[in-house]
Amino acid sequence: MSRLMFNRIARLAVLCVPLLANAAVVPDRTRVIFEESATSVSVTVSNKNLQLPFVVQSWIEDEQGKKITTPFMVLPPLQRIEPNESSVLRIVKLPQTTLPTDRESVFYLNIREIPPKSEAVNAMQIALQSKIKLFYRPASVKRERGADMAEGLSLVIDPAAKQLQVSNPTPFHITVVGLLVGPQKTKMPVETVMIAPHASARLPLASLGFSELRVSNMNDFGGQTDTPFTCTATACQAVKP
Repeated sequence: MSRLMFNRIARLAVLCVPLLANAAVVPDRTRVIFEESATSVSVTVSNKNLQLPFVVQSWIEDEQGKKITTPFMVLPPLQRIEPNESSVLRIVKLPQTTLPTDRESVFYLNIREIPPKSEAVNAMQIALQSKIKLFYRPASVKRERGADMAEGLSLVIDPAAKQLQVSNPTPFHITVVGLLVGPQKTKMPVETVMIAPHASARLPLASLGFSELRVSNMNDFGGQTDTPFTCTATACQAVKP
């Protein structure tokens, strides 16, 4: 059998297999802020399926994607949620936790939904998974929830490379999701990037010569904030309110 024929048959087979593609178990947020003063933080997870129960498996990973049980753990690690019902996950900080006190640390809360066994013939079931950023925020860098942290970014334009160097001197993780240029807020194509405290990233610029720039970034609530900057040929300065 030729490789081309094999690929065609494989694609046809996939089309003939029903997939459970829509997530049923949904968390109530896309990120979690864990203040140093807290001992635990709760996340509500809801089973949006009106007919089927789901088993929910939850765990914490470090920044490298390795499953961990310290300094945080999530309870319960395994539970069953009935149709159209909700439950609560509790992220617990373990005693004697030692983390940097001068900047945020990032972890990931994983929530995997496991569907009940299907009675359909040839049904392929997929265990869908949500991955939520968990930010540990020490008391020394506490800031008003929802404040525009992107105001602290340092932006340098490299005209020769047509790139924007974004440096983050702040103690917070800042996730840049887009660039808007000019009074018309023309969107430049950039990939989402999370810039760690005291780190930097280079973003491509589709055009040069703009005097206004807005950096779209994620706030503490998981919403998007467009932070305004004024620019020269080589640098941009945040516009303070």
